[in-house]
Amino acid sequence: MHFVLLATHDPEICPTANAATRDLMFQTAPHMPDLAQQTGVDIVAGPFVNREHVVVMVVRSDKAENVDRFLVEARLPHWNRVHVLPSLTMEEGLADIEAHTPIF
Repeated sequence: MHFVLLATHDPEICPTANAATRDLMFQTAPHMPDLAQQTGVDIVAGPFVNREHVVVMVVRSDKAENVDRFLVEARLPHWNRVHVLPSLTMEEGLADIEAHTPIF
């Protein structure tokens, strides 16, 4: 299953403004691919960063627990509120829609 990860933080904790967060990010970011692999997660896209204080990543794993373990190991929850959205590909979503009877 795919998971869309949306990690948001306040400007005061942003690595561009906070030296402790900056150090933590420089420590952990280079190891994200290895951490993902070790926890049973494939990084499909990202991480993408922007000026809105949001980190966006798409990952794939057969277990939500693996995604949670990856987040902890990558230490993203230390400086972000992380929303994990279980998601389907468009093809899977269309098949899911087709399999159900509309209620209206």
